[in-house]
Amino acid sequence: MIEFFTAFDIMEKFVDMIEKERIRRNMTQKDLYKASGLSASAYRAFMDTKNTKFENIINLLFALDLTSKLEELIKVEEFISLDEIRSEKDKKVNKRVRKSKND
Repeated sequence: MIEFFTAFDIMEKFVDMIEKERIRRNMTQKDLYKASGLSASAYRAFMDTKNTKFENIINLLFALDLTSKLEELIKVEEFISLDEIRSEKDKKVNKRVRKSKND
């Protein structure tokens, strides 16, 4: 279950997945960081520290054609009819949260 992982654990899983796919595709580290637009130092820092911008992870996943791994994060609602679209647009969505008076 993902909720038992730390942020570092999750980043380790990204690094492991990226490295396994890089090797499976017979790519060198240089091939991968160049294809993803990262510098050598940014790529090495990510591999060593398991810390990078989310944009860099996305670029690495694009370079390895692994964007399907992101589908759950960016799931887009699918609508069957125009009425569903209109209904969704009319829903009020809170954009702020107010503190309660007891805080």
